[in-house]
Amino acid sequence: MTPPVPSVLRRPGEATESTAMPRSPRPKGGPLRGARRASLRSIWKGAGRRALPLLGLLGSCAHLPDDLPPRPSLKTPAVAATLQAASGGMAGEEAAGASGTWWQRFGREDLNRLVDAALRDQPGLAAAQARLDAAQHMARLARLEIGPQYSTDASLTRNRLSDNGLFPTDMAGKNYTQAGISQRITYDLDWWHRNGALLRAAQSAQQAARDEAAAMRLDVAAAVAEGYFTWAEISSRLTQARALLRCRRQQLDLLQRRHALGLDAAHPVLDVRRKLDLDEDRVRQLEYLDRAARYRMGALIGSDPDHAGTLAAPSLDARLPALPRELPLDWLARRPDIAALRERIASASARSEAARAEFYPNVNLGLMAGVESLDLGTLFRAGSIVGIVGPALHLPLFNGRTLEARLGLREAEYAGAVAAYNHAILAAAQQGADAHALVASLDQRGALQHAALLETEQIRLLATRRQALGLAAPLEALDAEATLLDQRMSATETQGARLRARVALFHAIGGDTSLGDAR
Repeated sequence: MTPPVPSVLRRPGEATESTAMPRSPRPKGGPLRGARRASLRSIWKGAGRRALPLLGLLGSCAHLPDDLPPRPSLKTPAVAATLQAASGGMAGEEAAGASGTWWQRFGREDLNRLVDAALRDQPGLAAAQARLDAAQHMARLARLEIGPQYSTDASLTRNRLSDNGLFPTDMAGKNYTQAGISQRITYDLDWWHRNGALLRAAQSAQQAARDEAAAMRLDVAAAVAEGYFTWAEISSRLTQARALLRCRRQQLDLLQRRHALGLDAAHPVLDVRRKLDLDEDRVRQLEYLDRAARYRMGALIGSDPDHAGTLAAPSLDARLPALPRELPLDWLARRPDIAALRERIASASARSEAARAEFYPNVNLGLMAGVESLDLGTLFRAGSIVGIVGPALHLPLFNGRTLEARLGLREAEYAGAVAAYNHAILAAAQQGADAHALVASLDQRGALQHAALLETEQIRLLATRRQALGLAAPLEALDAEATLLDQRMSATETQGARLRARVALFHAIGGDTSLGDAR
């Protein structure tokens, strides 16, 4: 055995054999790095323990279906070249500084009063306003669903306990009064923004209802304007048809006298009598159409047939509003019915987002505080206080098929909204292009009809002068008068069609009057 080294001979820090302790191996990198690694291990273990609930929540999510069909796309029809090609012959007249609603640009005060009455009293507009009010309340309810929910309950009951029940013996067979007052507060954390999506859906539905109400107002105004000019055309043609009927009777009377004197054969008499029968038939038809147009106008302004009989006959002497050679690039989007359908798509998309959020877990925080007692005298004492507080976890573990069906329903609603939009926007583009082309065509026809009417008036004037000079028989002047009246009826029909075509164009482009800003 080796003797211990004297203390005076030992190097500083060297221990004796009897007192020396075995050293543990030193960690690589020094003591600081080892301590850091130990700290990281402890942090990792703690984070892992804290992450377990989160991993459990993620694992409790329902599986989103893999067989959802792709979402359809929105159509954007191209109509610029078509409208440009159709606008070559458009014409019109416009008062200086013309402004206001589109129907006021026709310059008829009686038309303005009828449209105002319809927009005020039409029952269909009241129904549209009721739908808008309902949508506004739905949006308000969705907005309130996002915040805390409050409920207050109070109860007062008289009870008798069974002698053979589960209650203690000293309470069995006794009567007692139980009273309680409680206040509950719940709050949905809405981790996956389900309530926010439902709020966006309700807001889009509200805007859609507002646009639908505007579309209804446009429909009513267009129907009144179209009915006004239809009625005005029928009334003017009826006046001209009655004048033509009188002219035919004069012709028939003259020919019958000439035939009785042996100056003419029977053929001219029969021909004029045939024309007279057709003219009388046309008068009867126009009289019925005039009454029907009056009743239709009464219904449009929310009146009954008896009151419709008091309406003054309209006039076809209206201004032809000037129309632009180009329409704005966003004229389809200005139509309120198209805007409403876009909002319906946004609402359907938001509801689909809310349905997707239901596949994930959610937490509601709840608080209940109140008082409860079997004795009314002690109801408001400190010992009667009751309370509950804590979270409620919603886990969509076993209703996956229900969630898949609900999501499939929302996606189908979205696809239906897109299909309705695509159908409507194509129809709107067709209506706009057709109305634009019709206005241009009728403007050209109106110019030709006006020229023909001037020429016919010249023929009638020459026939009248020839009769006055004794160079022509009265029958020639009557024939010229009948031809002029028939031409005036054709010109009246064309003028009414021109006015109605402008109404149809205003209707097709959404009733916008700021069309001078075409880009």
